Amino acid sequence: MNDKNLTTSKTKKLYLATFEFISGEYEQGFHRLLYAKNAKDMDKQIHKYLKDYYGAGNTSEIDGNDYYYWYGEIAVRYCGWEEITDFKQIVDRLLW
Repeated sequence: MNDKNLTTSKTKKLYLATFEFISGEYEQGFHRLLYAKNAKDMDKQIHKYLKDYYGAGNTSEIDGNDYYYWYGEIAVRYCGWEEITDFKQIVDRLLW
């Protein structure tokens, strides 16, 4: 992969968002790569992604960065994002 592929245009950048899946005592972190214009656009994309995580209409509650589904049985916590500037950064972050 060429580092030039990390941006689609002059207006969009690549970001790595971090989440935590929670079900009872079970917790597992996961990541998602997203393209966005800026931080505000990134926040909108993350909200849409989490709101529809289990399909439209299945979000039972949103409490700050925690999104609850199936009447609180399952949750996904949004932990933050970072801008990705090169391919090595993605690899290092995912192997960490």
